Amino acid sequence: PFNNITDKQFEFLELFFEPNYTVEDFFSSEFSFNEHPVLAEVKKYNSLEQLRKSLEKKKKSPLTRGSINGYIKKLQNLSTLEISPNPEDKKEKTITISYLGIAFFLQNLYNKLN
Repeated sequence: PFNNITDKQFEFLELFFEPNYTVEDFFSSEFSFNEHPVLAEVKKYNSLEQLRKSLEKKKKSPLTRGSINGYIKKLQNLSTLEISPNPEDKKEKTITISYLGIAFFLQNLYNKLN
């Protein structure tokens, strides 16, 4: 079994999925995991700045780059994020959710159903 992630970590992981989904969309048996429209279209961010702006828009409040790094560090310790050098700009990182991150996200979403 997975450890539970916090609501803030869940909110952060939500950034990697399309915003207009229902819980039923994730647990629909109509599609396999690889063909699932919500899971197949996972977002990736090409910079911390891009990620920060998305989270600020979601939270409707300003965030520092340090707070974003805090989220990333905690989630990286859980292996929920994949971070690699951005091929276009070696200073920035490309950030996406890992398969384990998707599992944590789905488990948390499922727990919210019960």
